Amino acid sequence: MKILFVINPNSGVSSNNATIARIQETAALKNASINILYTTGKRDDEMIREEINLYKPDRVVAGGGDGTIQLVARNLIGTDIPIVLLPLGSANGLATSLNIPSEENALIEYLFASMPAMPLDLLRINDIHICVHLADIGINGMMVKEYEEAGNSGMIGYARHVIHAVKETPLLHYTIKTEKETLAQEGYMLAFANANMYGTGIKITEGSVHDGMFEIRNIPKISWTDFIKAGLTKFNIFIDKHMFTDVISCTFAEVFIDQKVDFQIDGEYIGEVNYLKIEMLPSAISILIP
Repeated sequence: MKILFVINPNSGVSSNNATIARIQETAALKNASINILYTTGKRDDEMIREEINLYKPDRVVAGGGDGTIQLVARNLIGTDIPIVLLPLGSANGLATSLNIPSEENALIEYLFASMPAMPLDLLRINDIHICVHLADIGINGMMVKEYEEAGNSGMIGYARHVIHAVKETPLLHYTIKTEKETLAQEGYMLAFANANMYGTGIKITEGSVHDGMFEIRNIPKISWTDFIKAGLTKFNIFIDKHMFTDVISCTFAEVFIDQKVDFQIDGEYIGEVNYLKIEMLPSAISILIP
């Protein structure tokens, strides 16, 4: 077996060196060939594609948070190489949704295990961006922006921006057009979910990552007590499903917003937007899950 590991060395708040050492030991014991590629934030897409073409792995392990998974996933589109998740981020939304083991021994065994491949849906946003787990506009987008600008790490750093984001995010008015209906809503955050669960483990929809649909959920009101209760999980502070209004399930949506607003995808800040086009890419790649 040939496995390419794509590792984000900056994921999480502590070093992942011990985990990498365990992986190398296990590969030797299982007589597996591994190659480790560390991301740098420069030419990562190009380097991953080059390594896939040269090394021709049987699977590619994405080691990091949802942003790293997205990076690997978008470079596997059009191939038959499955992705495997190695959750190393502060919040690992997609891995939580898919019940990827968190205990180290079980996790490392999973990375090398023989498993049937499952389809994994992806979202394409504004014809450019790929989303594997969750995108949103509003409160969370502002917090991701401030978190990145401040260079913080971990949940404590993220929590510093909560009060400001809650106070400063305006009430937004949006028109949502799907293949089924057109709706007018208002709120402080609009989330677009490929998976059905946040990194906190709280399920907010009945959808899945291979049902060919994505869900849109709105937060129509906010209160400080909701955020205290939420526990401040990085990039996924919203654990109470009752904060959201009804689920909109669709395969395509256009969102028209009455003002420019902060937008994030998979924990990565994208910029300010007042229009979004979201398309489902059903069974875009394959994934190995327990």
